[in-house]
Amino acid sequence: MEDQKATMREPQAIQRLGIAFLTWRRYLASHLVPYGITLKQAFVLRRLERREYLLPSRIASMLFCDRPTATVIVRNMETHGWVRRERDTQDRRQMRVIITDTGRHKLAEIQEHVWEPIESSFDPLGCFDQSEIEALDDLLARLVKHLRQLSE
Repeated sequence: MEDQKATMREPQAIQRLGIAFLTWRRYLASHLVPYGITLKQAFVLRRLERREYLLPSRIASMLFCDRPTATVIVRNMETHGWVRRERDTQDRRQMRVIITDTGRHKLAEIQEHVWEPIESSFDPLGCFDQSEIEALDDLLARLVKHLRQLSE
């Protein structure tokens, strides 16, 4: 009977994780609309700010999408002037995606007007104490590791 209860809860736990993720994502995305940038574009800019460049295949992997979708995202960012593409010097078949000064300014704008106010006013983990946050983090890390092993 106990095993049945555990099995019955698993889909609810995954469903609740999905709902929490989508709710948080929608909240963030709604705050980016006035700045003309999508959540995925902002995510790519944040990653590019910390690196010299990213390859489109890495961007696709980071965004959990296929290469053609990543190419469209990068192309749209390039149209706005936030990134530029150039040939990889080691492998001429590869294109590097590089953040531009315009992209850095866009990132600074959303950091100041979106991320910082959200971080100071809306804490999705605010219903947990520190030990619960650490336990949740550990459990989610184990879940991600398990799911990656299953998908290999």
